[in-house]
Amino acid sequence: MTSKKWFYSILILVIATLALAAGLVFFVDPFFHYRAPNPKLFYKLYDQRSQNDGITRNFDYDAIITGTSMAENFKASQFEGGLGFRTIKVPYSGATYKEINDNLIAAYNSGHNPKYVLRPLDYSLLMRDKDELRDDMGDYPYWLTNDDPFDDVKYLLNKDVILRYAIPALTSYFQGKNPGYTSFDEYSYTDGDNKYGKEYVLYGKKEFVDPDSFELWILSDEEKKMLEGNIEQNVVSLARKHPETTFLYFFPPYSMVYWGALYEEGQLDKILACKQAAIEQMLECDNIHIYSFTTHTEITADLSRYRDQAHYDYKVNEFIIDTIVKYENGYENTDMFELSDRITRENADGYFIEESYLLNNFDYNSLID
Repeated sequence: MTSKKWFYSILILVIATLALAAGLVFFVDPFFHYRAPNPKLFYKLYDQRSQNDGITRNFDYDAIITGTSMAENFKASQFEGGLGFRTIKVPYSGATYKEINDNLIAAYNSGHNPKYVLRPLDYSLLMRDKDELRDDMGDYPYWLTNDDPFDDVKYLLNKDVILRYAIPALTSYFQGKNPGYTSFDEYSYTDGDNKYGKEYVLYGKKEFVDPDSFELWILSDEEKKMLEGNIEQNVVSLARKHPETTFLYFFPPYSMVYWGALYEEGQLDKILACKQAAIEQMLECDNIHIYSFTTHTEITADLSRYRDQAHYDYKVNEFIIDTIVKYENGYENTDMFELSDRITRENADGYFIEESYLLNNFDYNSLID
């Protein structure tokens, strides 16, 4: 064989191999980039950033549970049972408000009109630039979230996609495994992997001390602009455009250790001011229902339910859904709640006062005893 023929033979072999690999990924489509799951295959869901966009665009659903790691241990079946709508769960651990909102935009752009969106609003992400994305968790997969077909090569010829996703999904067919995909109760569910208890939350802390000074926090013009921009673009704007959707936003019940740390740093009132400003902005939209669980000290002061200052066990997730479902089904007009967990225009001022009083006067050292 001449060198020329050898060259062309190798070239044809390489092209054929690449075409076969790309064809395998395209056929299986483990990230659901082109279509819904193949009904004859089983798909394992476990890569949030890579699979969530395809789930949001191509699955069939009427409600969405999304958010940061605060949403991971929700069970979609509980939400479905409470409100009666087929639900997907697409959490983004550690994501900014923008990344989560961009995924929700994809839902509408792909022809979906969800009846409900359930989403936590993390305190630590309130005061962020409206366009901030996490760049410390690896390259952001723009080739999956944009509409440019030319960069799909990063998906179709990705070694990890082929070996970790496409081949196992295809193998499931020949193994006779029941087709389908990981349930949205199990997807990103981490409770069984975590250790909970006071020692993990306090992390050796021996005492909470009073701050050096007590100041009334007033947000600067720059801080107000950043906060308002973040909330408007990534929380409120979608609700304005889609009045047919009820957005169930809630502030997660971080532990009292979190609030105690802010208190002794002199930052507590600043965070509460940010929260209040965000809530007032959200209350402009009737289809945004705001929930907050800070006053539930039976949860937030029970450190056996936390794995760090913020992350709680799955039973708290169950409590959150159960409580929100009761409100959404009309129970807010009864006397079953001593203090409303849903913040409205009518009760907002009272809630802010009671929350501030609780957090500024709580005996944080009782958490250590």
